[in-house]
Amino acid sequence: MIGWRDGDGAVHRGSLFAAFAALSRGEAWSFPALRPHQREPWHSFTVQVAALALLKAGTDKPPHDESTWRELLLALTPAYPDGEPWSLVVEDWTRPALLQPPVVVPANRADYKSPLRTPDALDMLVTSRNHDVKQERIAIASEEDWLFALVTLQTTEGFLGAGNYGISRMNGGFATRMTLGIRPRDGGAAAAFRRDVVRLVQHGRARPERRKETALLWTVPWDGTLSLAFPDLDEFYVEICRRVRLIHTPTGTIEGLAAGSKVSRIAAGELKGITDDPWAPLKADGSTSHTPSGVGFGYRQIAHLLDDKKIKRPLLAALHESDDAEGLTILAAALVRGQGKTEGLHRRAVRTSRMAEWDGFGQDPLDRIGKVAEERTIQAGVAAKYLRDSLMVLAQGGPDDPRLDDSSSRKKIDRYVDSFDDRVDDVFFDEQFWAEVANDPRNHLQEWRKRLCLLASVELDRAANAGLLGENHLLRARPKAQIKFNRNMSAWVKKAEHGK
Repeated sequence: MIGWRDGDGAVHRGSLFAAFAALSRGEAWSFPALRPHQREPWHSFTVQVAALALLKAGTDKPPHDESTWRELLLALTPAYPDGEPWSLVVEDWTRPALLQPPVVVPANRADYKSPLRTPDALDMLVTSRNHDVKQERIAIASEEDWLFALVTLQTTEGFLGAGNYGISRMNGGFATRMTLGIRPRDGGAAAAFRRDVVRLVQHGRARPERRKETALLWTVPWDGTLSLAFPDLDEFYVEICRRVRLIHTPTGTIEGLAAGSKVSRIAAGELKGITDDPWAPLKADGSTSHTPSGVGFGYRQIAHLLDDKKIKRPLLAALHESDDAEGLTILAAALVRGQGKTEGLHRRAVRTSRMAEWDGFGQDPLDRIGKVAEERTIQAGVAAKYLRDSLMVLAQGGPDDPRLDDSSSRKKIDRYVDSFDDRVDDVFFDEQFWAEVANDPRNHLQEWRKRLCLLASVELDRAANAGLLGENHLLRARPKAQIKFNRNMSAWVKKAEHGK
């Protein structure tokens, strides 16, 4: 039921087991039916299931054929030799279906009263008044549309009103399960799958005490009244958060039915997202998992995520000896959730460079990247302040002492400060950045300050030419703003000669 595209662009179709085989062979570069916000949930689902299967089988190498994957996945659910837990629709509701828990008793079926006509009605994407992304628009849906919607809902959804609880792997019902990881630069979904599966299996093999019988939560009957205890779950558990069942209609199509629950599926609220999720960054003090904001992953946010004083990076965001240092990407991705809304799908891929030259005497290369990013971010903040001060002079007509707290002036200049920030973001991870990471002997501080000065001067010129003031005021304000800008920037760049 699943389609994938290989490295030459050809599309193939097959079963769930065939898709796992294609990922293992390096052939499934992408899945065309995946919606953008479903990419990371699908990756996490396939990696966790594959790692659990290999650990149970006692093997480290993902097989390349469909039949072996069928055996491996069925071995994860030995109570169901006919494979119901891997089937999208199962008529007997006392048995599980894929990501759909069985009822405790047949009478529980009466709880399922909420119809789901299309996969995007099931999906966790919350839009504003049907404006952002049209709701229930997948009228002619395939099995894979339902599959990808199920995976996204059950492994990433949060709290959405009474009876609709969210997942355990994030800090609270209105938080977000984000991804921070290392990915091979080439090879698409297949390369990312193989890298993460092998790494998880290696990690899991060294922690036999974390192997538990309960790993696939949709195989456990649920009537919505009892939660599972977190200590009873396998480290790599694949969870569900909602009571959903798919059915065949008389016309041969698929629809869904949903029921509420009185409790969350996992009793883990006090953990605040500290669940050993291999993609989830944590606050450095270990108090909670990190929740990204709606601003996305600009250079400041990436610098924050790579700062070991602020963030503890997850397992799959750590470089491994088997990683190709010259062919890696640092990935941050999240569909940011708000209270009853979605605050944007954000994804940032930072391609590394010159990493093979790095000799940090045992230091983690990502710590070095984080340190360089942090220092560059500080310098960008100083340049933004100098730009803002000069723009205030311009906006207020050229006073010697501009009122820096004047809200009216700030409204006029904010767009130029924001534009400067966008320009910085465009060049932040440039070749000079990676030269500094590799300890190239040039004066990187001075070069970066010069670059920032040039970017800021462009915005000052744009503001002066945009007519913030009348012509008469501009004749006085423009030179005074330029003088202030030149004085601050020149002294600042000069200090960098001595590393100050």
